[in-house]
Amino acid sequence: MDRPLIVILEWLADGELAKLQAEFSGCEIVEARTADLREIHLPRAQVTYGLPALDRLASAQELRWIQLISAGVPQALCAVARARGLTVTNLAGLYGPTIAEHALGLMLMLSRNIHLSHRNQDKGLWDRTVSRTMQDLHGKTLAVVGLGNIGTNIARLARSFGMRVVGCRRTLQPTPFVDQVFARGDLAAMLGEAEYVAVAAPWTPETDGMLGPNEFRAMKQGAFYINVSRGPVAHEAALLEALQSGHLAGAGLDVFAVEPLAADHPLWSMPNVVVTPHYSGETVNQSAQPAQRLARNLRAWLAGKSLEGVVKLELGY
Repeated sequence: MDRPLIVILEWLADGELAKLQAEFSGCEIVEARTADLREIHLPRAQVTYGLPALDRLASAQELRWIQLISAGVPQALCAVARARGLTVTNLAGLYGPTIAEHALGLMLMLSRNIHLSHRNQDKGLWDRTVSRTMQDLHGKTLAVVGLGNIGTNIARLARSFGMRVVGCRRTLQPTPFVDQVFARGDLAAMLGEAEYVAVAAPWTPETDGMLGPNEFRAMKQGAFYINVSRGPVAHEAALLEALQSGHLAGAGLDVFAVEPLAADHPLWSMPNVVVTPHYSGETVNQSAQPAQRLARNLRAWLAGKSLEGVVKLELGY
């Protein structure tokens, strides 16, 4: 019987491909990170690590399972995978601690005006007046939009700073480190309670643009907005208006509606905004953890057992 073909479309940490090939000697595991190699191997692939171009899936008639290399799920894939009966898994569950640290880092920069002091450092300017609008996280309320693995880890760290944490999620259920869970329909009421808002919801048809003008108006005057999930969860025009009007005191953004962020985009030059280039999860991506997840899932797949990170294609995450 032919050995199952697993095609590695994306980078793996040094030494991890050799480990996979040694452990899974009953499979054919090949690296195909260039267009010419993909054309050769995709037609016979049963498993891919990484997402093939959607317009090439028709040529991959043997494909049964796609292991994505991110927690996010391209929405265009979901309908195609459902129609084909493909299993899709992602890296959900790996990113919570690291992205939560990034979110709290952005909150600390903004609350203590470190972003302003950094700009002054570039000018050689000693200006202690920036402390006048500095504040502590202790005693403040954080609203977390989306209480999956990432959102729950943000809540965990926020609680360690002495913050009260509220949050909303698709299904109402008690959540660790969260003082009160709100239903999606009560989103505006939840936002109105918080000095800090952190977005950790996946980007799906249901969450696309869920934070619009009404939601930004519902946030407290002087609140700070943090987004470490996906930019399109919020209406960018509404966010810009809230920042430019002074309704929001500031924002820490790792994700944007269009990436990379255009060089002339107003967010770059706004003094109350901290921009990072969508890298909050990169310590995981550059580690052996994705390859280890693939190995665990390969063991399960070969044994006919349940896989980790199976995407609910009807929900988009």
